[in-house]
Parts: sequence; C-alpha cells; structure tokens
Amino acid sequence: MGKRVLIIDDEDLVRNYVRRALASRGWEISETDNGAAALALLRQKDFDAVICDLKMPDMRGEEVIKRIRDLLPAMKIIAITGSVSNITTPIVPGVELEGFLIKPFGIDEIRNLMEKVLGR
Repeated sequence: MGKRVLIIDDEDLVRNYVRRALASRGWEISETDNGAAALALLRQKDFDAVICDLKMPDMRGEEVIKRIRDLLPAMKIIAITGSVSNITTPIVPGVELEGFLIKPFGIDEIRNLMEKVLGR
C-alpha cells in the first residue's frame, strides 16, 4: 500500500494539483480546505505526512501545524505558501518541518520532496 498523505489548502486548484502529482506515484491522498477539518481527519485516520498551506482563512497554517505537532509529534509536515512575505526563520516558530515549498511549484518539486521525506 502507498503512503497516506493529507493535503490542507483552501485553494481547490492547489489541492487537485498536488493530489494528482502524488496519487500518480501510488500514494493515498486525502484532502481538506481548512484546519479544523484537517485536525478531525488526523484523529480518525493514520497518515504518513501532511502538506499544509500557511495562509488559510479559518485557521492560519502555522496554528494548524502547531496543533498537528502537539497531536502527532512524529508526523512529517511539509509547508507550502504562495506568499513569500510569510517566510520567516524558522517558518513556524518552535516547530521543525520536513520541507517547505513556495507556490507555484512544479510537479517534480513536490514529488521529489515527498519521496525524500517518505521514501519511494
């Protein structure tokens, strides 16, 4: 069975793009457009990694990532953003991430990063 990845992004186009890129590698993809739904999914189902947008309307990605890390300390987390102004060092204070991409990113970029984080 492929790895399980949860995509959290309020933009349908981004979720669809990432889902297609990773599903084509045989990974099982779940997705949601908000942080609250993501946290609920993480309590119900096991995932190997999370890809989370930093800028979302209901709950900022930084907050979602902190809550994920509290809930599942070993979870592999990739942050994505379309706003370079969101970038700080560290990206999410107090939380170490496995990766970070700036939108728009290429299919190979997301695939290569996920394969690096999760293995092939």
